[in-house]
Amino acid sequence: MAAAIARQYARQHKLPITPHSAGIHAREGDAITPESEFALRQIGIAGNHTSRGLSREILESSHVIFVMEAWQAEAIEASMEGYAFSCPPPVRMLDHTADIVDPLGRGQAVYDELVCRFRELIPARLSELEISAIPEGRPRCP
Repeated sequence: MAAAIARQYARQHKLPITPHSAGIHAREGDAITPESEFALRQIGIAGNHTSRGLSREILESSHVIFVMEAWQAEAIEASMEGYAFSCPPPVRMLDHTADIVDPLGRGQAVYDELVCRFRELIPARLSELEISAIPEGRPRCP
């Protein structure tokens, strides 16, 4: 949901970025949950969103990685150490104050609340980036 909301925000504000989503434990091609689909439709985002597993290629092409929970940041940073990237992307918490707990199995209301939270957090995080300095489709390191 966060990536879909970030893409919507980037389009609306003409930001030269392409947000993507990938999960540490995601199964490639799985459909999003019905709750996610419903919550996104309520804010005008429709489409066939599917999951992608986090890969070396995704990490290598990323300028920054946002995560929902601290354990995710730790796992991603550990995997990047294993890849020995010369210039790994920074890994940041989407919410600086607390983990965002996965809503899976917690009901539609939790998904709806999370969409509202993402709509506040994502503009805040994107405003912290020097987006004009992020060339689309180019390496992030000199």
